[in-house]
Amino acid sequence: MKKNSKTNQDQGYVYDACVIGAGASGLVCGAVLARRGMNTLIIEQNKKSGRKLYATGNGKCNLANAVISDSAYYANGFAGSVVTEGSALLLHRYLEQAGIPLTEKNGYYYPQSLQASSVVWALTDGAKLAGCEFQYETEVYGIERTPEGGFLLKTRTTGKDAGEEGTVLCNRLVLAMGSPAAPHLGSGKEEVISTLLEDLGLGYQPFEPALCPLEVAEDVSSLAGVRVRARISIGLAMDRPGFGEDLMEEGEVMLTEYGLSGIVIFNMSTMIQKGEQVSVDLLPLWEDEGKWLEFVHAQEKKRTLFGILNGMLHEKLCRYFIEKRFEEKAAKRPVSTFSDEELLDLFRNLKDWRLTVTGKKADMGQACRGGVLTQLLSPDTLQVRQDPRIAVTGELTQVTGRCGGYNLMYALISGIRAGQRL
Repeated sequence: MKKNSKTNQDQGYVYDACVIGAGASGLVCGAVLARRGMNTLIIEQNKKSGRKLYATGNGKCNLANAVISDSAYYANGFAGSVVTEGSALLLHRYLEQAGIPLTEKNGYYYPQSLQASSVVWALTDGAKLAGCEFQYETEVYGIERTPEGGFLLKTRTTGKDAGEEGTVLCNRLVLAMGSPAAPHLGSGKEEVISTLLEDLGLGYQPFEPALCPLEVAEDVSSLAGVRVRARISIGLAMDRPGFGEDLMEEGEVMLTEYGLSGIVIFNMSTMIQKGEQVSVDLLPLWEDEGKWLEFVHAQEKKRTLFGILNGMLHEKLCRYFIEKRFEEKAAKRPVSTFSDEELLDLFRNLKDWRLTVTGKKADMGQACRGGVLTQLLSPDTLQVRQDPRIAVTGELTQVTGRCGGYNLMYALISGIRAGQRL
């Protein structure tokens, strides 16, 4: 009978492999390692596995995406080498064998149950049945290399008896503790993650919020709650890898008291910096200003400009822009009282609404930019090139994908690859 983890620690037991983190990548990696015959321990700071997984896809768990392209990972070549058509197919097979048949909607893959809990249970069961041991409510706060070439993990409890310290010995190590994103869902502390990476001498890019709402300098509080289809673009500096011109995306945008939200904004937030401007095109279906002017002139002359514009935009946006461009009572004026120059100027304002980013809502973010530098890792195995006894998976690597299942797909594939080769 296999000894429990605490007894193993007391007797100086050495695990073949330890996985820090029981998220998506950690669970699949641990399962694959155990199936290869390795005595594997998965250490998790929360009281159960996959806490962040439960919230994925609004609880439906968007596991993958049918479209695989360079833009899915912001032109990150490392991610493109990990997530390929072939590896995506292997992932589908892995999930089916784990008891998670998939269903597809608009290119997004979900478990057929449409419940994130099904995925957490299946991946956890898979790791346990493969032979993995679990140590929950335990934080790894330090790592030392042993004279034998292994690793000594310094641990402390986080649950009821918080602060109780211990150690774990292992020959191979998987860093799967994710990023500091979504702290309310039990993500790792940035200072602890940084300490572990520094203990191992692994270079990393500091974490910063990604896939999150944007705060803007302009007062848009009167528009809070408005949803509008818009085209968003930002000017990117030439020195940013993979981008030499404006980044542009179109979709639904939600206006809030502090700024902008919605999937389109989340995707754009990954690349924008504080102080840069976002251009919002509120009339993406109107490209020709002459045709727009013709449309306006074709309306009843006594009809108000507000009434005509309200056929294209939410009434709050109509009032906001008319009063911003003209005067407070302009919304009630007949369209015939406006000159062509004034109408075209209004059109241009609607096509290029400039908002200055003052910050990112990190507490509402789904991911982070940053992590272990990908040039240190092999994309085939996720092993550290200079020390193949260590693998780094999922969010902890310097990879960020767009919304739509890309981050979870990368996490799962990276975990499988690491488990196969470590």
